Amino acid sequence: MRRAIATRSFLAAAMLLATVGALLAAGADAVRQGAVPVGIGDLPHQANVEETAVAEEFGLNFVHTKVRWDEPIQDDYAWTDFGDADPLSARLKGLKAAGYTVAVTFTCVDDDRTHMPRYLQGLPFNDAVVLDRWAAYLEAFLERYGKHVDFVTVGYKINAYFHKHPKEWAGFVRFVGRGAQAVRKAAPTVSVGVALGDDDTPARYWKDVAPACGHLGFVYTAPASILDTDPPAQVLDPRSAKFLGRTLESALRMAGRRKVLLLDVAYPTHPAVDASPALQARFIRTLFGWLRRAESRVGGLTWTGDKDWPYEATRNALAKMFGAQILQYRGVIRYLTSVGLRDEAGHKKPGYAAFREALEAYRKGR
Repeated sequence: MRRAIATRSFLAAAMLLATVGALLAAGADAVRQGAVPVGIGDLPHQANVEETAVAEEFGLNFVHTKVRWDEPIQDDYAWTDFGDADPLSARLKGLKAAGYTVAVTFTCVDDDRTHMPRYLQGLPFNDAVVLDRWAAYLEAFLERYGKHVDFVTVGYKINAYFHKHPKEWAGFVRFVGRGAQAVRKAAPTVSVGVALGDDDTPARYWKDVAPACGHLGFVYTAPASILDTDPPAQVLDPRSAKFLGRTLESALRMAGRRKVLLLDVAYPTHPAVDASPALQARFIRTLFGWLRRAESRVGGLTWTGDKDWPYEATRNALAKMFGAQILQYRGVIRYLTSVGLRDEAGHKKPGYAAFREALEAYRKGR
């Protein structure tokens, strides 16, 4: 049933493939050779006219999309019944035709949670059955989609989870290694890595998985007063230990000779966390200034999203996930719902123009 519904839902998206590709390719023509591919959130989806317009306006050419290990029972792959109406295949094909660099992250570990197939839940990451099924799934996935993918990342902000579950770490190291072997077997040109957050000493996790990795994903979120002792303006001060340049340089050093994907870079605008739209715009200009000096080391960069998450919907979703006690942390919710370049209603913040102008100047080498 789920496949039949998905097939009907995405037939229109597949039909828009050529049109979307032509629109987005026009924006990518002016990109300077050697410039880092840049994206915003998971934009664009083919059936979303608004997202397509934003992607065209900015000339986006990098996309970071999350996928699950979707195998409810053994060998029951999500794409089995899709045929030519496979929505993911249509989307990735369209993005590559438009000149995008494509990064796919498997959310087996996603921040502080795990998402594993139902028939494997409860088994450790290094269980022999889990490792064999994981390798088989990746090989099948890349046989189908690999020609449209440049980066495969295993887990997202994995240090957030393993900080709370340290006994599972050694098993996950083996899980990453087995996955890397499968990726290189099925698609030798696709880079494989992990994504770490910029908190909880990521280097101590990276050293264990680095031998299996071809790239490092680094999720950078500017600190805020509600989460930190200092306001977010500190990341704009070159004298500060938390200056964004210092943090990003630490990721480059950690990666060594490997490329770094800067994922879901975020800076809030709400005064509840001592931020503002003007500070966000300044942060964006500083970010692209840094990128110009580091571009040979960076494989791609995404801003976290073009529009703020809806406040009430986010508040309700967090309460459902973590319980009503989360609602006392209003500053956290204000942070999460103010990192877009537009507000919830779609009105452009100063950061919207700053991002477009800074990206254009960066691509021209200014």
